[in-house]
Amino acid sequence: MNRYRAKKKVFSFLKTFMLFLLVVIIAFPFWQLIVSSMLDTNAIISYPPKFWPSGGSLDNYTEVLKMQGGAYLRWMLNSVFVAGSNTVLVVLVASMAGYAFAKRRFPGSKVLFNVVVATQIIPSVTTLIPLFLIVSKLGWVNTYKSLVFPGVASAFGVYMMTQFMKDIPDSLIEAAKIDGCSNYGTFFKIVLPITVPQLSLLAIFNFTQQWGSLTWPLITVNETMMKTLPLGIASMKDLNGTLTGTIMAASMISFIPLLIAFIFASDKFIEGMTLGAVKG
Repeated sequence: MNRYRAKKKVFSFLKTFMLFLLVVIIAFPFWQLIVSSMLDTNAIISYPPKFWPSGGSLDNYTEVLKMQGGAYLRWMLNSVFVAGSNTVLVVLVASMAGYAFAKRRFPGSKVLFNVVVATQIIPSVTTLIPLFLIVSKLGWVNTYKSLVFPGVASAFGVYMMTQFMKDIPDSLIEAAKIDGCSNYGTFFKIVLPITVPQLSLLAIFNFTQQWGSLTWPLITVNETMMKTLPLGIASMKDLNGTLTGTIMAASMISFIPLLIAFIFASDKFIEGMTLGAVKG
């Protein structure tokens, strides 16, 4: 019995130590980003590297916020608007398509669903030129339309919501119809409230992806005030010379909205992940 308890304590200690080590490995790059954002360029590139912001200041942050013409703040607003608008549209389109594929019967539904799923194996880079040609023909270059609307029809989102909505009891939908709900009424009043955790999960995934998107904005936007944060930060070297400390500060500020969004949606995110794990 004593041997069993000793083994259990050793196993518990090893598990705690491994989790602590994992947290340190994950958190260290963020800590290094915070430290670097408070140092000047010479201190950042010096050897040995600094792991504590001794002698640091908030001058880099001040310089970022005072960037010419308020460029950084405009990039921040652009990213919030683009990522937020795209996420709302992706969630709406994916949930409606998922409901149609999961609960509606129409000719060719299985074929269409398989086509949607199959598009996920196509590398996104192969669609950049066709998408740009379409956007250019529509006159959307250097506009919010070019940043928001491409990608609204998310194959991953449709597949994800279809799988979740298959678990909604058909009897619930039939009961709503008997009570006089239309198809749209059933969807918005019955189906959507049930799938809030899954919608939150999809929203967080999509918002994170859009927030960090660089390639597509790089292709469709060339005006300074239309850039999103990743594109703007990448171009800071051209705007201000090689200011490593300033770039670190800009990167640190860009992380804050993601952290806030995750904190507010963390409960629904965990719930959606849990429901997905026990599905089936």
